[in-house]
Amino acid sequence: MKKTIQQYISLFAVSAMMLTGSFQTAFAQESGYFNHQYLQPILINVGATGFQGDHQLLAGYRHAWSDFPDAPRTFTGIYHGSFADNLGIGFQLMTDQVGVARTNFGQLNFAYRLNMEDVKLSFGISAGLQTFSISDIRDDQLIDPTDVLLNEALDGYMFFNGSFGVYGEVEEKLFFGLSFPDLIKERMTNISGNINVPDFNTFSYAFLLGYRFNIENYDFTVEPSITVKDLRYSPFLIDLNLKLSFLEEQLVGGIGYTLGDNSRASLLLGTRINQLRLYYSYDVSLGEFQDYNNGSHELTLVYRIPGKKAPEAVEE
Repeated sequence: MKKTIQQYISLFAVSAMMLTGSFQTAFAQESGYFNHQYLQPILINVGATGFQGDHQLLAGYRHAWSDFPDAPRTFTGIYHGSFADNLGIGFQLMTDQVGVARTNFGQLNFAYRLNMEDVKLSFGISAGLQTFSISDIRDDQLIDPTDVLLNEALDGYMFFNGSFGVYGEVEEKLFFGLSFPDLIKERMTNISGNINVPDFNTFSYAFLLGYRFNIENYDFTVEPSITVKDLRYSPFLIDLNLKLSFLEEQLVGGIGYTLGDNSRASLLLGTRINQLRLYYSYDVSLGEFQDYNNGSHELTLVYRIPGKKAPEAVEE
């Protein structure tokens, strides 16, 4: 009986924190939901737009804290491709649902790629619009109907976002990226009343570094990487990942570990079927909150359309 009461208290406390966090996302929703950023840098770094020289369609879905009431669910759809040898263009749509809060987001990406002898380096920028709203909960007895911020959120907010990123590879082995998601964030709708709102000038960044070890005799690749993220209103995190691939990614596996306030461990499985790539990962929190959910699931689908090849030289 005592244990059951403790579980209900914990559930109520976490639910209250999620509701509070939902109002914070009205001002602070960031890129960086997906753990598959080390597999697909385009998920957080606009500098990776069109970097591979082909055209790609990506669909990503993440269900955090599964089986927990009103747990976060995030979906994104991305197209990006290469044009005119060194120009990358793309767009992204995303929706995020956390409890009663919903965020919709759309952005356009532009990148310019420098192709040197052993180095490829790309610089990207993006511009996007974001809306935030909550469902009508004015009949909830736990909610203050005179709350100015709540009533404004029922009508929805709109923001302008601008991001910048750099992504590169050396000899197709060493890969790195530095991105500044939501570098520019401005509210496009005013909030009435004398209330304090978060400062959008807080600096956010994400850094990626990895290396591909190709064991050619066995058609086997080992790919360790590290991602350091310090995003606005989010805890500082360090992701350590190890990706293993066989037969040109026909079979993919991996493990991951995240250091920080939200420490977790993850497992990765994936495969390639012709031009289609599929990645699935499952992660569990290493804190006490794991007792109240069944872990998080993430799925990424990528379809690659080869770009135009340069005409081959005619042999004499």
